[in-house]
Amino acid sequence: MLPIIKTEFLKLKRFHILMIGLIGMTLPAVLSIFTQAVAIPETTVEVFDFSALFSSTIWNSATIFMPVIFTLIGGYLIHREYTDNTLKNILPVPISFQRLLWGKLLAMGILSILFGVYSYAVTLVVGVFAGISGLNIAVLFTGLFQTVGIAFFTYMAILPILAFTSRKPGIFMGGVMVSFIFGYSAMFIKNVAMRSLYPILSGLTVIGFDTGTFMNTSEAGSRILSLLSLIVMLLLTSVMVICTKPPQAGYKPKKHKTASLFLRAGPKGR
Repeated sequence: MLPIIKTEFLKLKRFHILMIGLIGMTLPAVLSIFTQAVAIPETTVEVFDFSALFSSTIWNSATIFMPVIFTLIGGYLIHREYTDNTLKNILPVPISFQRLLWGKLLAMGILSILFGVYSYAVTLVVGVFAGISGLNIAVLFTGLFQTVGIAFFTYMAILPILAFTSRKPGIFMGGVMVSFIFGYSAMFIKNVAMRSLYPILSGLTVIGFDTGTFMNTSEAGSRILSLLSLIVMLLLTSVMVICTKPPQAGYKPKKHKTASLFLRAGPKGR
C-alpha cells in the first residue's frame, strides 16, 4: 500500500489541480477577514481576534471549501486513470483494482491533513497581515488541533461520495456538486440530534467547535453520535470499494470518431 501512496504523491507534483487545491484552501481565511470588514453592525463580531478568525475559517472550510476541494482532487486522481488509459498498464501488475482505490483514497486522506496544516499556516499569515490581535499559546494550539482535525473529519464525511463516483469514469464532477450541496446544507440544520448525526457537522462536534455563533444554537451536539456517524461513513466507503467492479467489466471505452470526421466515404461501387 505504501508504494501506491508514494506514487500518488509523486504524480500530484505534476498536476495543476494541486495548485487549485492550495488556492481553494487559502480562501476561507481571506473570506473570514472580508466578511467581517463588509458586515453590517448587527452581524459584526464585536471582538474579532485570532480565536474568532480561526473559528470563522474552520466554519467556512467545513461547510464550503473542504468538501468541494477534497472531492475534486480525490476524484481527479482516480478519474485520470480512466482518461489517460493507464489502467491497462497498472492492472497487469498483481494489484487488484480495489487495492488501487484504497491506495488513492488513503493518499487523499493524508493530503487532506496536509491541507489542514496549510490552512492553519495561511490563517496565521492572513491574521498577522490584517492586524488581528489575541494571538497566544492557547489560541495557537487550539487553532492547530481544530483546523487539522476538521480537515480529517470532513474528508471522512465525503469519503462515500468519492468512493461512489470512482466506480465509473466521468462522474466525479457530479460528486463535486453533491459535496457542495452536502456541505452547504449543513448551515440549515438546527436540531441537536441532526447536528450530531449529519457527517459534515459531526466533525465539528468531535473537535469541540462551538457552532452557536454561526448557527444560532446553544446546545452542543453529542460526540458519541458524531463518532458513530463518521464510523458509518467509513463502513459505507468500505462496502462501496469492495463491491466496485474492475474496469474490464465495468468500463467500455468510447469509440474514436477521427476517421468519420476527417475522411469522406467514397462513392459506392468503386
